[in-house]
Amino acid sequence: MTVLPLTGGVTRWRQIAENLGQEISDARFADGRLPTEPELAARFGVNRHTIRRAIGMLAEHGLVRVEQGRGTFVVNGHIDYLVGRRTRFSANLQRDGHDARHRLISATRSLADAPTAQDLGLARGARIIEIEAVGEVDGAPVSYALHRFPAERFAGMPQAFAGSLSITAALTACGVADYTRRMTRLLSRMPNAREAHFLEQPVSRPVLQADAVNVDSDGVPIQRSITVFSGDRVQIVVADEDSG
Repeated sequence: MTVLPLTGGVTRWRQIAENLGQEISDARFADGRLPTEPELAARFGVNRHTIRRAIGMLAEHGLVRVEQGRGTFVVNGHIDYLVGRRTRFSANLQRDGHDARHRLISATRSLADAPTAQDLGLARGARIIEIEAVGEVDGAPVSYALHRFPAERFAGMPQAFAGSLSITAALTACGVADYTRRMTRLLSRMPNAREAHFLEQPVSRPVLQADAVNVDSDGVPIQRSITVFSGDRVQIVVADEDSG
C-alpha cells in the first residue's frame, strides 16, 4: 500500500492525482495503462469514488484518457494530422504507422442548412446526404465528423461508405476518381454532449474543429465535412504541399 502523508488543506483525491501525475512524468506505466480502479483503491487505501475523482483530475489536465470498457491510458503526445490539398484520413495516419479507420454512426438524408448550401453551391434546403462517423487511431477515438454531400449526385453514398468505411473509396464508387481540398476553416471550441460522448472525453475539454470543403477535378464542390478532433490527442499540421 502507498501511504500518502497527511497534508493540511489538500484533499486525499488531489494527493492521489498528484502522485499518479508524477509517476506518469517518470514513465512508471510502461504499457501506457494505469491500474484498474479497484487496484488503485487498494494501493492507496481509499474507496473507488476517491480514485475516480483523482482520475478525473488527470483527465481534465490531459494526462490520461478514460476509455469505457477498456481502462485508463496515459496520453503520449499528439498525433500529427496533416491538412493539405489531398487530405485523406486513413492514408494521412497510416503513413506514420498508425492503425486508422472509420466507424459509421449514421447515414441520413436531410436538407442543407445555409452554410452547407453555400459551400456546396446548392439552393438552401436542397437535399443532402449526411454521414456521421468516428475516426479511430490505434483503437482510440480521435475525431467525430459530419460529412455532407449533394444528394442528387451522391445517392449511393450511404451504401458505398457502409461497405468501405472510407470516404475516398466511397467517392470513387460514386464516380469521383480524385478530389482536392478547396478550403479548411480551423476553430478551437468546447464540444457538445454528443461530440464528447463519441470522443470519450469530458465536455469541459476543448476540441479542434476543421470545417472543410472538397471539390472534384473540375472544381465542383462535392463534400463539406465538419470534423471535431480531440484536442489532447491530435495536432493539426497545415501543409504547403499535398498531404497524399
